[in-house]
Amino acid sequence: YANIDLKTQEAYELAVRGLIRPMEKSPPLITAIRCLQFAPPEFHLEIHCLHETQQYLRKIVHEIGLELKSTAVCTQVRRVRDGAFTVDDALLQTQWTLQNIRDAILQCRLKVRTELRKSLAYQEICAGSEQEREDGLSQAMGDQWHNEGAMMPGLQ
Repeated sequence: YANIDLKTQEAYELAVRGLIRPMEKSPPLITAIRCLQFAPPEFHLEIHCLHETQQYLRKIVHEIGLELKSTAVCTQVRRVRDGAFTVDDALLQTQWTLQNIRDAILQCRLKVRTELRKSLAYQEICAGSEQEREDGLSQAMGDQWHNEGAMMPGLQ
């Protein structure tokens, strides 16, 4: 998604779908916060954000407590989605075998391919010939795997 101004609605919509990330290290960006459960003194939040860390999320909970003139302590952080990948794509540590890891990577490649087909970049690629589409998709998938490589999709 080169040449997309990160201050536009288009960039926001792609970021919410987890399809773009700036190349340089960026500060965390919160796109949504929702209270899922409120049973004082406990509450559960769903936070949609980019470039976050567990430490940052814990700080947000603490700041919410300060704003409410109270205290709030984060007792658990659980990542349920990272880009196109969800908890359903993860393998438990007991499932870490070569075959399971290989299968998970193959399934994730299909998921990445599907996400790329939905993306604006793929729509631009579609303007060309069939061969250009396949070449563009292969290139885009290579870039996606390079950018996501540190995560090892399918593993938790």
